[in-house]
Amino acid sequence: MQPDKVAVLSAVWEKELGHFSKQWSLIGVKRGVVFVKPRSAAAAQELHMRAAGIVRSLNKHFGKPWIKAVKTSLG
Repeated sequence: MQPDKVAVLSAVWEKELGHFSKQWSLIGVKRGVVFVKPRSAAAAQELHMRAAGIVRSLNKHFGKPWIKAVKTSLG
């Protein structure tokens, strides 16, 4: 993976997610899947419901869409 993509993702994470960025911590990316650690079960459910929209909003910051999914992670 290219480090510049991860830097862009980190930079736009808070901008795109707004107040939800405080409930979801960006853990990392592997093979186009963004792993997120939610602060609570309710935050995990909200992430699951908004995953498709999050993928679309994050991919618009890249020349070619590379984020395929957003999943929760415990680590």
